[in-house]
Amino acid sequence: MAEIKKKILIIDDDKDYGDALRIVLENHGYEVKHSLNILDGRSSIEIDPPDLIILDVMMDRHTDGFDLCASLKNDQACRMIPVLMVTAVTEKTGFKFSPETDGEYCQADDYVSKPVPVAELLSRVNRLINSGKPC
Repeated sequence: MAEIKKKILIIDDDKDYGDALRIVLENHGYEVKHSLNILDGRSSIEIDPPDLIILDVMMDRHTDGFDLCASLKNDQACRMIPVLMVTAVTEKTGFKFSPETDGEYCQADDYVSKPVPVAELLSRVNRLINSGKPC
């Protein structure tokens, strides 16, 4: 019997970055979808909820990722899906965010700045996806 692959949804407006991330994750046994904006991402979540969301912060608006994450974490149907923010917001704005210090606004389960080494990304993905949170 074939093992069911864990599903990851990447929501990032950088198509090349999302494609590269998708290839890395698929090569490590995950089923991966990529949405280029929060509206498509939200629609994808509602149609086929993933086991993990990798979410950029700055897309059409600088707060898109924060806004979507807050919406998901306040939605009974989606709040248990782990969210990993992977973003260059600190590099581009100088502002530092983390779930520990900005939990009210940054409700992600984990946060890492771009560029992130593949090994670190995979470690965070594996930890979140295997954290036992029901999806």
